[in-house]
Amino acid sequence: MKFTLGRRGAMAGAVAALTVGALATGITTASATSGWTRLSTSHGVGVYGNHTSTAGKVTSDLFNGDYIDILCWKRGENIANQGNVWYYIDNEWHASGWYGNSAGWVYAPYADDSNAWRTGMNECNFG
Repeated sequence: MKFTLGRRGAMAGAVAALTVGALATGITTASATSGWTRLSTSHGVGVYGNHTSTAGKVTSDLFNGDYIDILCWKRGENIANQGNVWYYIDNEWHASGWYGNSAGWVYAPYADDSNAWRTGMNECNFG
């Protein structure tokens, strides 16, 4: 009887460990989703009301060291042949300590060289 209970306990422990391992693997291997991204640009990044540079700006420009909260991406204006990917953001944090929650669009090549898009960020289902 002791042998049976020991074996059943070991099997239950193994199943639990495998389940936790599978869940952890699924979480860590998922493609990129929305989240805070540090700007790695050498110039200012405008936050626009639409995914084109002719749309009005909705907040002050962002610079290297600032952060944006990217929700998704969409195709828009292609600026200087660098691609047509724009990120939709809903918050920004400036390295100077100022935090804003203006929603708008930033040109991906200027924000992070389109890195979030290249790593599998979801496309916006709006805009």
